[in-house]
Amino acid sequence: MKGPYRFSVAENQFYVLGDGDPGHLKNRTITAAGNNGLAAGGMDHAVAIAGISAGTAVISFDLSLSRLDPDESQPWEDVVEFGYTSTTGTAHLSACMRPDEETDDMEVYEVGLAFAGPSDYRMRLHARGRGINPDGVQEESEPIAEHYLLQVWPATA
Repeated sequence: MKGPYRFSVAENQFYVLGDGDPGHLKNRTITAAGNNGLAAGGMDHAVAIAGISAGTAVISFDLSLSRLDPDESQPWEDVVEFGYTSTTGTAHLSACMRPDEETDDMEVYEVGLAFAGPSDYRMRLHARGRGINPDGVQEESEPIAEHYLLQVWPATA
């Protein structure tokens, strides 16, 4: 298990991306994620829908070479499993607006999620707290409401 890490949410979304800019992906998977209410993936990209429109949330990662069971250690409100294809062997958490490079929060964006190289992966995103401040802004002075766990394993496992 890696984390928990603080990360930035903008425009009610955050991403898993291979190399490149998230700007061209905003609508690519948002419809699919909207259909299940949480997340969807594709080739070198995945999108998750946050409750807050902007601010800080918390995420942990569980990376495994074998299939993972859904996490039952927390009271997760939403859980969605989806496919992700890495063509480059690179996949990282990303947001529309990343934190300042001088902050301590950059480590979350450096966790390698395509740890088995270019391949098909299964991802399962667990979420809680998305209904606490829907479409609001997570203020720095308030306790962080939204928590996520992203499980990742090779699809062949």
